[in-house]
Amino acid sequence: MKKLAVVILAVFLGMTKLFAQEELIYNQYHYNYYLVNPALAGAEPCSHFMLTNKMQWVGMNDFPMTQLVSFKTRVWNNVGIGAYLFHDRNGYSNRAGGQVTFAYHIPLSNGRQYSMKKSYDRQLSFGVSFKLNYFYISNELFDPEVSDAITDDAFANTNGWAPNMNFGVYYKSYGGFVGLSLTNLIPYKSDIYGDKEIPAPLSGYLFGGYTFDLGARKDKYLEPMAMVKFNQYGEFGMDLNLKFGHEVEKDYWGYWVQASYRHSWHPNNIQAMTLMPMCGFNIGKFQIGYAFSLDLNNLVTQNYGTHEIMLGYTLCYQKHFCK
Repeated sequence: MKKLAVVILAVFLGMTKLFAQEELIYNQYHYNYYLVNPALAGAEPCSHFMLTNKMQWVGMNDFPMTQLVSFKTRVWNNVGIGAYLFHDRNGYSNRAGGQVTFAYHIPLSNGRQYSMKKSYDRQLSFGVSFKLNYFYISNELFDPEVSDAITDDAFANTNGWAPNMNFGVYYKSYGGFVGLSLTNLIPYKSDIYGDKEIPAPLSGYLFGGYTFDLGARKDKYLEPMAMVKFNQYGEFGMDLNLKFGHEVEKDYWGYWVQASYRHSWHPNNIQAMTLMPMCGFNIGKFQIGYAFSLDLNNLVTQNYGTHEIMLGYTLCYQKHFCK
């Protein structure tokens, strides 16, 4: 029974990851809004690389880890592209995949030349992505020298592919910005667990905020932002963010700090409330960021929180950190 319980737990985690993986990726949007909305690919006249490593519930055995690398750029005046790859490990449950994106941007104001590309104070953007995820359970679970779990070959073949698509629209007007994206547009079943499996739910992400320039030189800014997440089953959550930044443009360096609060109204989500202080620095074209998440639930006394580190590089200097 103990061995069978290990296998059941691994399969349960895998099923959970089928629905929660996008949440893991999208939760890193504070570094790169493209992760939550494909219309952000190339929305800024800049090429941007980002690498993140997220360690969840540090201190627990086999705590989850997620690595992600992303890229976005403007290839022509009105066309942007983007892509990301990720790998996530949660005990014996593993997922890997990525997406590729095409975006089109419609300028609504006069453009300003910006590092060989034009920047617009007002702009409407659309984007669409194709996604492909692969799920598998590590063979270590079935190796008697590594684990005392059951060695049934029927379980050892538990894996599957899950293609899908998402769509987004994004509008910015001077300091204001708002975006809406829909994901899991294809009701696809990955056929990992047979007839009882249900498709990933159609989900939506709506965010908006405003960047207030502060000081006579406008080298400081304050940016409140909110995001609402929802799906077809009526589950929803909200993020509230407040960011302060200081950019010393003539010396090409700056920093920002942010306080975030996340609340979920999903009855089965053990991360119902989360506090997230974070900060970032940029020196020239390089950026580094750190975020700490503290889940306000029963697990708070059993781990040391969630830690996330970001490294980024842009091919042009941005007054504000790339959205």
